[in-house]
Amino acid sequence: MIIDRLTMYNSQSAYESLADVCVNSAMANIRTMTVDQLNDLLYNESRLDALIDNLPQIRSLPTEREAGLAQNKSLAEWNLAQEPKLNQLRTQVCVCLENFETEKDEVSSSKSLDTTSNLLQVAAQEADDDAENTTKAFLAGTIPAEQFLKDLLEKKTLAHIRKIKSDRLITILRDQQYAQAAPPLPPRTAPYPDVPAGPSRLARPVLVVCLRVVLISQMLSRCRPLYRSVCRQFATLREMAGPQDAEMLYEPKFPDTREYPEYDLLNVRLQGYDFTYLEKFQAYVDRMARRFNFKVVDSYAVAAQTQRVVVYKPNSTAIDTEVNLSLYDRVVRLSNVPAPQLQLFITLIQTHVPVGVTVTFKQHEKADEDYRYIPDILLKQKQEELKSLDDPIVRRNLGWE
Repeated sequence: MIIDRLTMYNSQSAYESLADVCVNSAMANIRTMTVDQLNDLLYNESRLDALIDNLPQIRSLPTEREAGLAQNKSLAEWNLAQEPKLNQLRTQVCVCLENFETEKDEVSSSKSLDTTSNLLQVAAQEADDDAENTTKAFLAGTIPAEQFLKDLLEKKTLAHIRKIKSDRLITILRDQQYAQAAPPLPPRTAPYPDVPAGPSRLARPVLVVCLRVVLISQMLSRCRPLYRSVCRQFATLREMAGPQDAEMLYEPKFPDTREYPEYDLLNVRLQGYDFTYLEKFQAYVDRMARRFNFKVVDSYAVAAQTQRVVVYKPNSTAIDTEVNLSLYDRVVRLSNVPAPQLQLFITLIQTHVPVGVTVTFKQHEKADEDYRYIPDILLKQKQEELKSLDDPIVRRNLGWE
């Protein structure tokens, strides 16, 4: 499915195809001109305009434009005819919406949140009791194990959902009650009373603090050697870790456990009328595929398809110019292509595709391999002759029987 979407995305629009055909037709006329005619065409814009206007594709544009206008007019008239029906449906939707709003208001006014909370608690308890009855029935042997597991899972799920909704509604009601009944906050007061600081009140606290500092310093001086001796008995973190690789320490490699789909064989088909551009672009695609670490299985050419293009004289059926256009075909076959990198590769190729070149991405099929080879007519004739030798009449005429 991914390849089909990519193929649809890579296909050119009708406008681009028309522009390519017009350019090829104009180039076919220009190739047959002399140097004087080319100079006249270069410096005379009217001559260039006449050359473009005489192309069959350009002459058919007014007719196509009129057909498009007629089709758009018909579609617009049909859309206007649907307006009464749409207005009627819109009116019905508005009426239904008003009825729904009315019923919702009636239901909301008839039931309070407290009543709804009580009903929800009762429903949750009923669902839990129903699950317990199912368990008792299974223990009594009235229902099989498969049916018990199915029913218990459904009923327990329903009971838990109702329980969660009931608890949530109770919390909302409690918050609303607290918000309504909360008293106003008292004014803030000073953290400490204003007490006169005399020398008799400050002497005792300062002495206590000094004694605590002296005792703590003596305890630390006695415990510090003991702490050092105990710490020497344990290995340091560096010794416990052992030798470490600097690359793995500062830039650890985390394995990527994700799995992506891969395409076994993928064909990148290039088609165009200009042989030079097509050959250079094929080399570019091959080079970019190798930079993406794709395995390039094969890169080959397919026999060109010849198309006959006829240009008629103005306002007549007489042939003015007849050109045989060759559509060249090149294929680059890739293998083991990961899906995430494929999208980046396709975007890169589409960005650099030359004008007049068509790119198609598709999975490899047996028909692609058969299309690669040109049938040998002489070999087929010899094969038919060998098959005819199995005919009894031919063998009798040759004297073999």
